[in-house]
Amino acid sequence: MSQLLRSNAKVLILKDADDFWKHCNQTQLTHHTPDGPEAEAEERLDLRAALAIKALLEAEVGPEEGPSRVHLQNWDWNDDRCRGVYILKASFTAELIPKLLSLLTGEFADFRIILMLHEDWDSDAWGHLKLCANQIAVQQNVAQAYAIAV
Repeated sequence: MSQLLRSNAKVLILKDADDFWKHCNQTQLTHHTPDGPEAEAEERLDLRAALAIKALLEAEVGPEEGPSRVHLQNWDWNDDRCRGVYILKASFTAELIPKLLSLLTGEFADFRIILMLHEDWDSDAWGHLKLCANQIAVQQNVAQAYAIAV
């Protein structure tokens, strides 16, 4: 992570969760897809993105379902090309960042992946990252923790 943060000019470090969510809200894409075939196509695109993220995470960190799940997606479609992913901090590695970013090309180029890192499933998020094709926003404590671990 430290190499990524030092070498990538498109990384934004945010002080805390409040600043992170303020940034996300200010940069959120809002589509107003009309009902009908366009909405169905947009929802299918979102599902393809969700399935790609799930496949990558299941291969890299473990299952989404079951008693030993280590990540969980919000499977709702909100017409904003944003995929919310909850992941246990113990399962997260800095090496996931470039792998997830590699999904944000082609038809998924304007999607965002918001990662919410949790100590356990009963706690609030410990830290956050927002991955976009052209920018990474990361909460300061996450950047510090994974820079130290590298």
